Amino acid sequence: MENKLIMFSSMTPMMRGRELLRRHGIHGVTVRTPAHLRRGSCGYSLRLSAESTERAVELLRKNRIPFDGAAAVDFS
Repeated sequence: MENKLIMFSSMTPMMRGRELLRRHGIHGVTVRTPAHLRRGSCGYSLRLSAESTERAVELLRKNRIPFDGAAAVDFS
């Protein structure tokens, strides 16, 4: 199953984003951003189903929660 990562530069915006998405019925799992996708030394991501990513990105933008982008990943 393909998953998407929504990547954040630090823990605080990731936690704010996770809570916002949870309130809207989108479940995300906190993971470290893979090293090859990080912009700096820190990096946390929310792993979501591919189907919920578009709505999640829309909610984060609307609520001005900063994130670094989204990427498709395979956690098999």
